[in-house]
Amino acid sequence: MKRVISVLLVSVMLLSLMTACASEDPGKNNEKVPSDTTAPTADTTVPLKEYVKDELPELDFDGRKITVLTHETTLTADELTVEELTSEVVNDSVYNRERFVEDRLGVEIENYRVDQQNADYETLVTIQHESDDDSYQLLAYCTGPFTRFVFDGYFCDLNTVNYIDLSKPWYSQQFIDKAEIFDSLYLVTGSLSLTLSRLMYVTYYNKTLAEKYSAGIPELSDVNAIVESGEWTIDKYRELGSAVYEDANGNSKYDDEDVYGMSFTGGQVCDIPFSTFDIDILSRTDDGWFELDVDTDRMYTAYDKLYTLMYETPTCINDTQTVNTINVFPNGQLLFMIERLTYAESPAFRNMTDDYGILPTPKLDTDQKNYYTYSYDEYTSFAIPRTNPDPDCAGAVLEALSSYAYRDTMPAYLDTALKGKYMSDPQSRKMIDLAVEGLKLDPAWIYIESIGGNFPRAFSGSISGGETSFASTYTSDERKIKMLLTGYRKEFEKNN
Repeated sequence: MKRVISVLLVSVMLLSLMTACASEDPGKNNEKVPSDTTAPTADTTVPLKEYVKDELPELDFDGRKITVLTHETTLTADELTVEELTSEVVNDSVYNRERFVEDRLGVEIENYRVDQQNADYETLVTIQHESDDDSYQLLAYCTGPFTRFVFDGYFCDLNTVNYIDLSKPWYSQQFIDKAEIFDSLYLVTGSLSLTLSRLMYVTYYNKTLAEKYSAGIPELSDVNAIVESGEWTIDKYRELGSAVYEDANGNSKYDDEDVYGMSFTGGQVCDIPFSTFDIDILSRTDDGWFELDVDTDRMYTAYDKLYTLMYETPTCINDTQTVNTINVFPNGQLLFMIERLTYAESPAFRNMTDDYGILPTPKLDTDQKNYYTYSYDEYTSFAIPRTNPDPDCAGAVLEALSSYAYRDTMPAYLDTALKGKYMSDPQSRKMIDLAVEGLKLDPAWIYIESIGGNFPRAFSGSISGGETSFASTYTSDERKIKMLLTGYRKEFEKNN
């Protein structure tokens, strides 16, 4: 059983390193570099991480078609394939990646996109399995609902598929560690999943507002120093945010024309505490199954702090107010905002007049050793259906796509797009690294629609609904989760 405390392993790739690697023996590991491959322009102020090549042997599948069933959304449209080069670094890396892997392995990659409701995707997966069909050799879908198929025996154990090396950094070791069941792994994510990074939560802060208010609040003159000191906690977030408010229109009402210190909205934002506050939900039994193991004191403390922040702090924007944080932040009216990383790609952020930075999400308290982040459970993971008569070919394609994504596509996204294109200083780049490297997953989140019993969202639902306590809800859900764990264990053992 793997017990790796991992980070989201993303590569920072220097142009000079790319040149050096290209000068190596071109036949080594069969890594032919196509002439149209575009390397992202990197910044030499960013610390270099290890450049890792895959260990695929020379393979030629003689033009075999590999059809990948994908669920297309706005966030995943450029995740697996794109139609043409556009001179946009992420798009062009994805385009070149497909051409490179097809040439390298002698395959034709076809992306069958399902752009309707989730049920349509799941119906296609079910029909294929029940009819023992081979229409789709590789599956890519949002993780939460995807994991339901694991217990029905729909997927291959990736540990048994040739050419996939799950120890490599293009696979999230954190995900592998938490998603394994009895030493078997049925789906995986990592660098190939742009959504894994796009859906991570970070703290945005308006540097222009911070400078404006720093005369009265000296700590705002160097917010990064607070993070580096380990004191960036939810209490510090509230303390600094509480000191900033301006009734811009003078109507003595909190509205969308005012300037606010912070936000913590309900819904999805309230899903982050288990990860960011380092609160485990499910742990391992000795034989590799799962058991409920929540530090309830820590969970109740987190709940109380968030309730105070959301409902007893007037300068904190929450869902009870008619204020849209996604508008007020780029408009320069909000000091701190906790939201997903993908917002940095939006036109509103790109065209923002004020300068802004990115910080990790706050810790629960200063005793918490590390900063952690949560990735919303719609990030993409990948599986090979059991109906595939040659899973090894799909495994080779997954490995080749993932290793390329690690070396080129993910750096293009994090280092060129977010850091180089949208961010303006080395400290912000360092903060992004700190934020995304703190990915923390839990089996209850990965398997939220099965053994998780949607329990993590009971927490966010309670606090979004304004309930003053979570204790009675937890007591009720505790019994439900224990029953689900027993039932799903039997189902898993029956079908796998």
